[in-house]
Amino acid sequence: MKVLIVTPHVFAGGAEKAVLHLAYHLNSMGCDTSIATLSVDLSKLPSHLKELDYLLPAKQIAPPAIDGVSTVFTSTLGVFTSLVRLLRRCSNGFDLVSACNFPSYWATYFARTGKPVVWLSSEVLGPYSQTKDVYDRSYFFRFALELAKEIDKRIVDGCVEPIITCSELNSRLIKERYGRDAVVIHTGVDYDFFSAEVPDAKALLGLGDGTLLLHVGTLIQRKNHILSIRALKSLKQHLDCKLVIVGEGPWKPILQKEAEKLNLEKDVIFTGSVSENELRSLYYACDINLFPVKDQTWGLVPFEALVAGKPSIISEGCGASEVIRREKIGFLISPNVKDTVDAVNFTLNNPEIVEDMVSRGRQYVRENLTWEKYAREVYCVFRDVLGPAKR
Repeated sequence: MKVLIVTPHVFAGGAEKAVLHLAYHLNSMGCDTSIATLSVDLSKLPSHLKELDYLLPAKQIAPPAIDGVSTVFTSTLGVFTSLVRLLRRCSNGFDLVSACNFPSYWATYFARTGKPVVWLSSEVLGPYSQTKDVYDRSYFFRFALELAKEIDKRIVDGCVEPIITCSELNSRLIKERYGRDAVVIHTGVDYDFFSAEVPDAKALLGLGDGTLLLHVGTLIQRKNHILSIRALKSLKQHLDCKLVIVGEGPWKPILQKEAEKLNLEKDVIFTGSVSENELRSLYYACDINLFPVKDQTWGLVPFEALVAGKPSIISEGCGASEVIRREKIGFLISPNVKDTVDAVNFTLNNPEIVEDMVSRGRQYVRENLTWEKYAREVYCVFRDVLGPAKR
């Protein structure tokens, strides 16, 4: 089976990690898998993912910076047309195209490759990531997005075979938007990597002896770092604690300003983007992982933290919360300061409950959320699409 996976850009993001680990394990199963993408930044990713076959334009096209309506439209159009050209050039010889993040599946429709298309949907089209700020302040963009959703529905109806998605939450959103059922396959965690203990991680990183809270994610509105900063202010009234924020993004100046306003400049540590090794060390260094995200359909971070032996406090509205709730392997909150502070205090004051929760969580991840299992289940969908002749 020859599979072409299409995604706009490759870097150390959650959805992007899923693409790369899928390709790696499909190859391990005997598939011939390539990734068509406009740019590749592997500097923060595990070395074995550099071995994958990346199909790129003659000159790489970096991810765009979004700062207004005009850049949303020009960057989206640029990414879309570049992917169409890339697909027309490189899709021959493949049996199946697997389109990932928007606008990959739009590009497969207009490229007319003649291949069956499986959409690996992490989200339905909407104002996420950097476009959320533009959506909030621009009526014109909100109107344009509603028109885009109509086009989007026609494209999905016209070119996508089955839809695979990462969570029950996004499956419901797909049903509401497109009237289509989706196959839910939860993305995985590199269990062996994140379970490899980092002794004395807090001391090695120079993070002091107090309670350490961790918040990992691109610095955008939906990741809700600002809530973690405000919760830290309340916790500082009775607790020696710090907050480490991992990631880069357009909200960094906003978050720094909030920390300054609350006199927390020395207590909120911005690490920027980190490697997987550095991320693992931070999981081991922290006492509690915070994940109070807004409208996110899944989330790898709480499960990576579990494997490293640390509990997470999670927004009850995100996709990952459905598994966390069912398995009772994390603390769910309504994302506000009071609930966050109460959850942190409960976690610190009940070590036996936390130890049991984390132990069961690690076992659940090891048995249910590995990249090998994810790839096997995706492969089964691909196999069914192609039929006996291409298996």
